[in-house]
Order: sequence, then structure tokens, then C-alpha cells
Amino acid sequence: MQHRLDNVQRFSNFYIDFHEKLFNVHVKCMQLLSAGLPFHKFNKINISERISVGKPILNSEFLSQINEEVIDQLFDLVYPVFQEYAYWKKEELTRLSELNDRRRFLLRDFMIALLCRDDDKFQQFSDDYHISIQFLKIFTELTSSPFLELCAETFSQKMTKLHWNESFCPICGSQPAMAAIDEKQKRKTLWCRRCNTTWQFSVDVCPFCHNSNVKTQKYLFLSNNKPYRVDACDNCGNYLKTLNQSFLSNKVDFSVVNIVTYYLDLLAKFMGYKLNEYLSFYLELGNYEHN
Repeated sequence: MQHRLDNVQRFSNFYIDFHEKLFNVHVKCMQLLSAGLPFHKFNKINISERISVGKPILNSEFLSQINEEVIDQLFDLVYPVFQEYAYWKKEELTRLSELNDRRRFLLRDFMIALLCRDDDKFQQFSDDYHISIQFLKIFTELTSSPFLELCAETFSQKMTKLHWNESFCPICGSQPAMAAIDEKQKRKTLWCRRCNTTWQFSVDVCPFCHNSNVKTQKYLFLSNNKPYRVDACDNCGNYLKTLNQSFLSNKVDFSVVNIVTYYLDLLAKFMGYKLNEYLSFYLELGNYEHN
């Protein structure tokens, strides 16, 4: 039992320290991007047209117009954090750095592939250079997220009067990573981990499979007195960490809450639900599952 507790504590320290360092680097990234992004190009996107047909704002056509050099600067800032913490991936990290120097790995192109779910691009790169797809996707996400968040800040101001009730992010098209529920107003807010966007969604519908049968939906708690729970769907086996806003008076930062509530991901896994790829990656890094 003590060995298991030590493993949990070791993973907790590793996971939180990694993200604390990453958050600090992301602030620097956003400061750098604020001075170099072509914000005038953002105004050319017909936001209302894309939202009205249920399509996210960012697409490959727009992203391909962003200067590669602006995005490439993020690699140099984020890579050292991975180098420090992802030491189990030392060989793959070294290979990725070399490929970046040789212009074989272009962050902008992989960001586009990530958002457009172009798995073939990741598969081909993985086969050619022996770098796991999971690692490539997580590295791409965490390196490009400062850019995506700046885009979201720009577009969100223009979306206040537009209606969006899809199960994916209106900015980048990603699936939600967390939710907040307002039981009094019967309103659910979904949150995107990649670009930090929030949007409204149907209260009793699973955002992963659109199942609306409440009999196949479960609520998992570690304690009934806590504001956080897991909303799980027996139809598809997925789950979503959820904040009950009736317990809190202040606004929360989803980016922080998502990290500190990792224990809910482990609870969902223990109860037999599909652990999301994001946390699976860190469990591998921390060598947690093998002890």
C-alpha cells in the first residue's frame, strides 16, 4: 500500500510541476506572438458564416497563411520543458529536435494536421522517424496552444451574439476536456483544453456520442461535498470532468482546475471508462502505470 501511495505522490509532483513550468513558458510564448501575429488576417474570416453551418473558425486554409517562422519560435521555448521532464522520451525528443533543425518537422503543418484530424500525416511521420504518434500529438498541442489561445481571445469577442451548440470547440474544433454545470439555470458549459475556449451545450447529452438517455449516464464523486465530479457515459465509455458551479462563488480557471483534478481521471479509469489520451501520455512519462 505504501509503495502505491508513493507512486501516486510521485506522479502528482511530476504532473503538477511539469504544467506549472509549462504555464510560465506559455505566457512568454503569448507575449512573443502578440508582437508577431498578423491580426489583420483574422478580420478577413467570415465568422458568422462558419458558425452558422456548424464549422469551427480555424481551418487549414487560414492556418496555412500564418508565417511559419512565427510559429516555429514556439518550438524553441517549449522544447526545453519537455527535455527536462519527459526524460523517458529522451531519444525521441533528440530526434525531433534534429528534424526540426533540418526542417523535416514543421510545427505549423502538424498543428494543422492535429486540428483537422489528419492522422495519416502523424502516422507517416511516425513510421519514417520512429517517434510515437501519441507523443507527436501531445507535443504539437502543447507547443501550439499559445497561438490557438490568442486566436480564441480574438475571435471570442466577436462570437458573443452568435449561437453555437455543437459538441466540439467553435474555435479549433477540438473535443471538450472539462465542463461546468449550472443546475439552477440548467446550463452546461464545455471547455477546450487546446485553445481555452468555453461554449454552451445541452445539459443531458454526452458530447462524445450525443447519447441523451439519462439512464446510461453516470455521475462519479470522490465526495458529495466537493464541487468536482465525473460525468460518464455508458453508451460510449467516455467521461468528462465537471464542475458544479453551485458550490463556488468565484470564477475558476479551467486550465488550472484540469491539472489539479487529475485524480478524477484516475477515478474514471478505475471505474472502467476510457482514460483520455492526454493523461495516458503523462502516466507513461511518469512511469506510473508500471509500478
